[in-house]
Amino acid sequence: MDSQKYCFKENENVTVGKACFLISNVTTGSVNLQQEALQRIISTLANKNDEIQNFIDTLNHTLKGVQENSSNILSELDEEFDSLYSILDEVKESMINCIKQEQARKSQELQSQISQCNNALENSEELLEFATRSLDIKEPEEFSKAARQIKDRVTMASAFRLSLKPKVSDNMTHLMVDFSQERQMLQTLKFLPVPKAPEIDPVECLVADNSVTVAWRMLEEDNKIDHFILEHRKTNYDGLPRVKDERCWEIIDNIKGTEYTLSGLKFDSKYMNFRVRACNKAVAGEYSDPVTLETKALNFNLDNSSSHLNLKVEDTCVEWDPTGGKGQESKMKGKENKGSYKFLKIVYLLSKEFLIHFEAVPSDIFLFIYMTFTFYLLP
Repeated sequence: MDSQKYCFKENENVTVGKACFLISNVTTGSVNLQQEALQRIISTLANKNDEIQNFIDTLNHTLKGVQENSSNILSELDEEFDSLYSILDEVKESMINCIKQEQARKSQELQSQISQCNNALENSEELLEFATRSLDIKEPEEFSKAARQIKDRVTMASAFRLSLKPKVSDNMTHLMVDFSQERQMLQTLKFLPVPKAPEIDPVECLVADNSVTVAWRMLEEDNKIDHFILEHRKTNYDGLPRVKDERCWEIIDNIKGTEYTLSGLKFDSKYMNFRVRACNKAVAGEYSDPVTLETKALNFNLDNSSSHLNLKVEDTCVEWDPTGGKGQESKMKGKENKGSYKFLKIVYLLSKEFLIHFEAVPSDIFLFIYMTFTFYLLP
């Protein structure tokens, strides 16, 4: 592409140089040559100015796109990090609740044990005091009675049935955290990998028979590419696409291969612009350098004066009229030979033009020529 641009600029310089040479070396009487040379310079300068203006428009459009896309990307980045912060806050709140619930459970168990121990201790102290007083009893019967009571109360005392082992421990290590791996993962956060821009190969592209085949390739192999997006639009300008072109890009998505054929087109413009981009599962990559292909079309009109009597011909429309030839046969006999020659010449020219522009005569045009030729030779 760079070599082509260089040759183009070199040709422009040669053209301007020749024109300047003619202007500086012609005599006073060669005004026409001066005007022609000056006209070539004006045309070259006008084309160059138009090219530069189009490039300035492209740069301004790109600058505006950079500003808008950067703002959008920053907003999306804020949303993504806000989402991460929200998830971290939710996880933190959940883990805090787990710790508090564990604290409440253990505290309740320990408080229950403390309450039981206090009750048992109170009963045991009361029993101990009663036993101590019983030692001072002098009468044998009362002493025996008190001893039996103490024995029964000791047997049933909660202090001897109470477990002196804590039901829970103060260990809370099972709720400790270590986010070193997560921190490393967060530190590896980066932008999504974007596919490289493909390259359209103009040599492999084909424009024929109202269809365009566009072929492209990846400069670097990328096995993560999922599909391609092809965009095209019609234009009447050669060279790079114009930002101020009134026609919008038409999009063809989800192309799995590196070639695509657009069929059933109507070549009502001189050129078509094409560009393609690669997509992986996440994002779409940069557009390829746009390519402009010439879309040649054959425009013709049919001659009513040399057609069959029963054919109603209007420009490119032909209708069969079974009553069209009545009363006109004698009038047209004198023109039969001339009309036959004109018709055969039209058939020849049509076939030749289609062979040149489409490399093969389309079946529908061939059928039309055949039917017209047959109707013309009918008596």
